[in-house]
Amino acid sequence: MAEGTFAHYLIAFMMNVVLLAGLPLAVATVSGLIVSIIQAVTQIQDQTLSQTMKIVAITAMLLSFGGSLVAPLLSSTRELFSSFGNLGF
Repeated sequence: MAEGTFAHYLIAFMMNVVLLAGLPLAVATVSGLIVSIIQAVTQIQDQTLSQTMKIVAITAMLLSFGGSLVAPLLSSTRELFSSFGNLGF
């Protein structure tokens, strides 16, 4: 296998991992920040409220955009499996 081919697949899969993991993390961070600000303003000291809102926000995001998030990963996986014969181990 040429080093360029390996690097191409490695970079493609790492970008897919960043995309798949980054968006739910960003949604959790933003929703946690909003809930924390609301809790600070209203002086509510419930720890489960922010966790519940994060779970709801991530679930809603994955239900809404889950198919479009998985599409690049499936495409890269199909490309890798179809090129197994040409890789030359």
